[in-house]
Amino acid sequence: MGTGLALTLGLVLGALIAGLAAAAWAGWVLAPRTRAAALAGERDTQRREAEAAARDALGREREAFAAEQVAAKREVKELEGRARGREDAFDRRIEGLEERERALRVREAELTGKQAALEAERAEVERTVQRNVRELERISGMRREEAEHLLLERVEARCAEEARTIAAKAELGLAEEADRRGREALLSAIGRAAWSQTHEPLVTAVPLPDDEANALLIGRDGRNVRTFQALTGVDLLVDDTPGVVVLSSFDPVRREVARRALGKLLDEGRIHPQRIEELVVAARAELEEVVAGLGREAAREAHVEGLHPRLEALLGRLEFRTAEGDNVRLHSVEAARLAGLLAGELGLDPVAARRAGLLHDIGQAVDHEQDGGHAALGADFARRCGEADVVVDAIAHHHDPVQASSPIAALVQLANALSTRRPGARDGQIEAAIRRRTEVEAIALRHAGVERAWAVQAGRELRVVVDPAKVGDKAAVRLARDVARALEAAAVGPGEIKVTVIRELRVEETAR
Repeated sequence: MGTGLALTLGLVLGALIAGLAAAAWAGWVLAPRTRAAALAGERDTQRREAEAAARDALGREREAFAAEQVAAKREVKELEGRARGREDAFDRRIEGLEERERALRVREAELTGKQAALEAERAEVERTVQRNVRELERISGMRREEAEHLLLERVEARCAEEARTIAAKAELGLAEEADRRGREALLSAIGRAAWSQTHEPLVTAVPLPDDEANALLIGRDGRNVRTFQALTGVDLLVDDTPGVVVLSSFDPVRREVARRALGKLLDEGRIHPQRIEELVVAARAELEEVVAGLGREAAREAHVEGLHPRLEALLGRLEFRTAEGDNVRLHSVEAARLAGLLAGELGLDPVAARRAGLLHDIGQAVDHEQDGGHAALGADFARRCGEADVVVDAIAHHHDPVQASSPIAALVQLANALSTRRPGARDGQIEAAIRRRTEVEAIALRHAGVERAWAVQAGRELRVVVDPAKVGDKAAVRLARDVARALEAAAVGPGEIKVTVIRELRVEETAR
């Protein structure tokens, strides 16, 4: 039973295997045919779709081509119209050019005829001129070249004479115009300037605090007055004017030192020779400090900025310099203002003109200490202080602007002349008295043993202070006689000169 079951199972399995094999064979043989049929159907469908799409694309391309043809035909018609218009224009232009060419040919023919006629006329004129020249040569007996030379000489002489006449008239007119403009500029500048200074006074009045001060100032037997005058070189007039003491001197420096020292003496009330000497020395030292302030004040009044401190100090020293009684510092300020105003009228640089005008006499502050003229000394000092070349040139040539390199020097010279020649500015008698005083003092200082010499009373008295260690009593007598003889030999001026030799022996010792 078991065997039959196994047999049955084997048969079933075999049949199953055989069926599967048959099915596999059938699928392997029949599958390609089925697939081929399906592919053929798809290809037919795709061909029909492609043909339909091609027909549609072809229709669209035909429509576009037809539209392009229409547009191209329209454009061709437009181009043809433009071409016909240009062709017509060219035709008209060609016709105009041809007409103009015909007119030019006619005009050229006319000009050719006229030129031929002119050539014939020119030839005839030349022949006539030649005949006339030969006739003139025959009549005058001169060749043509000689006649031309004579004629040219006469024409040249006449032209030269006319040129001289015209030049003279022009120079006269220019001179009159320059003179007129110069007067206008001067009047304008002078009218805008104002001067209050006339000339430097020769005396200074110092008020007395009370009547007792007068007696104290005089001292025992006039000792204080004599000491004060000997130390300062200033005349002290005590009893001439009630309530005041008058200081008289041509030298403003001495007068200012005396004024400061006297003021302090009167304030203190202790007046004796030793204190007088101390205060005179202190006044001289104090005056040096005042000088710088005076220089700055002058620069401010003249509207000049940026001056070197050394130049300001020299300007301040000009306060104590006079020229024929005229204060040189105030004169410099006036010259600076005038030079600036004139420069403005003439279109020049007023800043440089004011600066040069203010500094033009700066050399007078040092000319008594160094050799050379004040113009050259001032120019050299200004150059070393960094002043511009135009300012230095004006200072150096303010008395001789012809050699200057700029017109500023001429303006400064003019301003200087206007300031010095105005009424009341200067007094020649004062200048002569100052020169006499200087000469008298110089003669005394040349003698051995003389420390100081003061010319007072307008030079009518000379006070000589000697070193007591070098000059004894007998030698003082001889010195007075020698100085008097030297003054007589020098003939420094009319009138008598009283010589007073002052010898004072002073011994000091300090107790510790």
